[in-house]
Amino acid sequence: MLRIISGKVKGKKLATPRGKKVRPTPVRLRKRIFDILGYDVAGSHFLDGFAGTGAVGLEAYSLGASRVVFVESDPEALKILRKNIERVGNPPEIRVLETEFNMGVRKLHQEGEKFDFVFIDPPYDLLEKANPLKILHKKDILREGGLILFQRGCGQQLKNTFDFTVVREIKEGKNCVSFLRRQG
Repeated sequence: MLRIISGKVKGKKLATPRGKKVRPTPVRLRKRIFDILGYDVAGSHFLDGFAGTGAVGLEAYSLGASRVVFVESDPEALKILRKNIERVGNPPEIRVLETEFNMGVRKLHQEGEKFDFVFIDPPYDLLEKANPLKILHKKDILREGGLILFQRGCGQQLKNTFDFTVVREIKEGKNCVSFLRRQG
């Protein structure tokens, strides 16, 4: 069973879907990510793109993020995500956009939203066809000094980082996370 590992809703159980269509971020990897982000999460605006179960965004909420936005388009994943948001009390700081990632980023840009952290864990087959960094580059929803946390299979390379620079990478099992910051 998937759980929130720290913060105000620590230990809260999260629902997970059957099958392999949605890959929740492993607990050890989530712990490493948030150990690195540390106290910067408190008070931040956090975007969880390709949200799936919402485990990463809910961890950010538990650690004090003042705004968490989830972007998810898969109907099965959305059911699980909504159930998990209910399990942490349907807080007003959380918003769900039921749309595909690029459309969600466009909408957030139109609304003037800016984020301190953008976590993306796209389906691995999508990375063969598209690069989600492109829309983040074009629509500039990252606050100055903010970070993109890009999870992928360790065998998958970042082909184009646009004007983002990889400032750190971590590996846990078959998963890698690149921490990217806008150049300049």
